[in-house]
Amino acid sequence: MSKAIADLFADALKAYERGDLQLADSLAGSVVEAEPEHVEGLVLVGLVCARTKRKAEAISALQRALELDPSSFEAHVALSTLLFSEGRLDEATHHGEAAIEIMPSEVDPYRNLSANLIKHRRHEQAARVLVRALALVPDDPSLNQDLAAVLSDLGQFAEARKIWQHVLSLQPGLLAGWLKLGGINLAASDFESAVVCGKRAVDLAPNSADARILLGLSLAERGRPQEAESHLRVAAKLQPQEYIAHSALGLSMQEQGRFDEARVHLERSVRLNKTNGQAYYALARGRRITEADSQFLSVVEKAIADPASSVLDRSYMHYTLAKAWEDLGHYEEAMKAYDAATELAAQFWFGDRAPSFDWYRSMIDGTIKTFTAEKLDHLAKRGISSEKPLIVVRMIRSGTTLVEQILSSHPQVTGGGELTFWHERAAEVFDPLSCRVHEDGLARVGAEYLKLLEGIDPDAARVTDKLPHNYVMLGLILAAFPNARVIHVSRNPLDNCLSIYTTAYNRAPEFTLRRASIVFSYREYQRMMEHWRKVLPQDRLLEVTYEDLIADREENTRRMVEFAGLTWDEACLHHEQNTRNVNTPSVWQVRQPIYSTSVERWRRFEPWLGEFGALLQKDA
Repeated sequence: MSKAIADLFADALKAYERGDLQLADSLAGSVVEAEPEHVEGLVLVGLVCARTKRKAEAISALQRALELDPSSFEAHVALSTLLFSEGRLDEATHHGEAAIEIMPSEVDPYRNLSANLIKHRRHEQAARVLVRALALVPDDPSLNQDLAAVLSDLGQFAEARKIWQHVLSLQPGLLAGWLKLGGINLAASDFESAVVCGKRAVDLAPNSADARILLGLSLAERGRPQEAESHLRVAAKLQPQEYIAHSALGLSMQEQGRFDEARVHLERSVRLNKTNGQAYYALARGRRITEADSQFLSVVEKAIADPASSVLDRSYMHYTLAKAWEDLGHYEEAMKAYDAATELAAQFWFGDRAPSFDWYRSMIDGTIKTFTAEKLDHLAKRGISSEKPLIVVRMIRSGTTLVEQILSSHPQVTGGGELTFWHERAAEVFDPLSCRVHEDGLARVGAEYLKLLEGIDPDAARVTDKLPHNYVMLGLILAAFPNARVIHVSRNPLDNCLSIYTTAYNRAPEFTLRRASIVFSYREYQRMMEHWRKVLPQDRLLEVTYEDLIADREENTRRMVEFAGLTWDEACLHHEQNTRNVNTPSVWQVRQPIYSTSVERWRRFEPWLGEFGALLQKDA
């Protein structure tokens, strides 16, 4: 390279660095024109073209630079970013990884690639990149925060919680950290820890509406609704124009069964933010929609078309319309809206990742192979004698919220809700692939579970745990607590699967958003429960069907109370008067007297069942 070209390139680079893109473009173009194989010149041309929105020229120049020098770090980084902006995600990731290979001990290429992967919701790939980056700089605050956020989006709350705890050990005054950790604790049903986080956040920033909202929601879930409401009201007062504060207050009131008051705040929330999809859905789920609600539905339809509406908000809005059309008896329109809602939810939560559930079948196989009747009898001899755990299992959307509401109406029973304890801790004591149980670890983990139940209510004879996935964990639970009782609630398979598909979740389980995935998961659930029927002691498992409970509430309620080892109490026949918080998509229904409109609901949607028809042929 001649001195003249070197000087020309230096001038071009200086012009670029001071933001004179027109001059940089001219000078860099001259360099490449004089020396077509000038790699740095081609990279600079690519950078200038990218900043002047000539993406095709930029990509071409950078690709040519890499043809000449595949080890050009700058070209790989720039091309990766450009290709991400063009939606060419696999190519973009390839070049991002190439940049890391060239400079593996530098943090910036990891940071750039992970940021782009997060932006395009490739969370699993982003997590792997961030883990590698943190091996270089374990205490980097931003990388730790990014990984915690990604793991939360992937539903890996236990891992995310550990990272936020590490971040806060480094930065105890980080308000955002306490808010995030509190949110994860809420999602994990660790309400006591969520309260601690909320209090720390409020101590750090008493005038933070977000801190008040976290503490308010945490207290509500902990069964302290009056304290919760006081903090939520402060949040709404601190930021009267903040729609989230009013939305949170409305949701809290709705979960207490105060639907009229809740509606005031939810309507205020959507007036402040016309694209607040969750608030629209809460308004719809809090009552039955009638022909008089045409204006409300028109507002929701306009909000869906609003370019400012996010993917998740639009998903909630379609669920709102679907619920309305179903209430009004327009079932074809309802199913179209449900289809649109689930498609958007899948796009938001999982991007373009194709679901695969082979791992789930393998887990069921290993669990069945491990927990024989003989193995359970052996493990139970070392178990904890407490009768406090009252486990309510089922496939999701089969009526356990109603069952818990009935049981927790008994003065000796406290509803624990969906406790994620066994879901998070099972891997410490059981590996379904190797079929091994760590017996000493099981005793330790069991003691920690009992401590959790005691924390929920030390005086209750029974505390319910109705996490759906516990139907896989029954071997572990009964091994740790041989005197625990399990109530299995089943439902017509078609009604159950349709309800799974048509429900709006705060965080959608991946299998719930495709009919075929729901059918697969339901079959595996049936296989798992058939095994437990064979190997669990008969006096530890009670079978209740949703349909029988609806048809004869008193007989089946008495069966459940007797099975739980409790004396009869008339309050169990008036579950709608139970004032405990109910955090469920069916919050309105479980506040009503027993109703039968959900029995054989599938018949209204029979022409549009799709893959659910496989269940009709065998089970209906």
